[in-house]
Amino acid sequence: MTVNELIEKSEEYLKASKIDNYLADVKTLIAFFMKISLAKLYAVQNEKINFKVDDYWQKLVEYQNGKPIQHITNLQSFYGYDFYVDDNVLIPRYETEELVDNINVLIDDNFVEGKKPLTLIDVGTGSGAIAISLGLENPNLTIYASDISPLALNVAKRNIKQLNCQNVQLLKGDMLEPFIKNKIKADILVCNPPYIPSNQQISHRVKDYEPHVALFGDDDGLFFYHHIFKNWQKIVNKNGFLCFEHGYDQKKALEKLVKEYFPNQKYYFRKDINKKWRMLFVNIL
Repeated sequence: MTVNELIEKSEEYLKASKIDNYLADVKTLIAFFMKISLAKLYAVQNEKINFKVDDYWQKLVEYQNGKPIQHITNLQSFYGYDFYVDDNVLIPRYETEELVDNINVLIDDNFVEGKKPLTLIDVGTGSGAIAISLGLENPNLTIYASDISPLALNVAKRNIKQLNCQNVQLLKGDMLEPFIKNKIKADILVCNPPYIPSNQQISHRVKDYEPHVALFGDDDGLFFYHHIFKNWQKIVNKNGFLCFEHGYDQKKALEKLVKEYFPNQKYYFRKDINKKWRMLFVNIL
């Protein structure tokens, strides 16, 4: 059987399923079994497959039943880097790459090169995607990344080693506690917190396979923003920045909170590539 024939058979199997973009995932899975890059798959479409098709179909059935392709391959590309992921961490989303992009611009625009090294903290790091990507892009940064889950920290540790990131240190603890405990103060705080309201309906592919501690943020999705807004003074330096991802429909509620907790600070929101409000930045004056 050729690669192209297997793609066609897989399409036929999945076409009745209510799965978005399943063709891209089929190609990702075949490339994974072929042990080649997705880009190279297009060059070998007429070649015979080099793996046991029964093993492939077993994984395709798991995918059809709802298991994310990233958990089958243990791989997610983020900001140009390949991260190991499993069901102990949230799968890094493409929208979050834009948060990293904006932080890189913020660093370039607001901090003078040659002065004391900057310190950045990543609250609730999960796979480490944000912290490690920023560390690799900014080798002079000192980065501390925390998570309450030891299993998530194991994933982040694996990614630090796999990507040879030299400037990220991991800390175990809830929210800001490990930074306060270790007397760490940062120039930049980054957080992509759980922001889905607990009663909101979400895809079973997300709800059944990704850790709820990384998804849900209490009844309104704003629990973790409240906590950080109340305690930021303990860990963020003057002239520093707080950087957040948030839900596309949470701008109005978050702006109300910002005005309450930061009456004398500058702040701004940013839209993502889909023109949805997705990021919040607060400048501590």
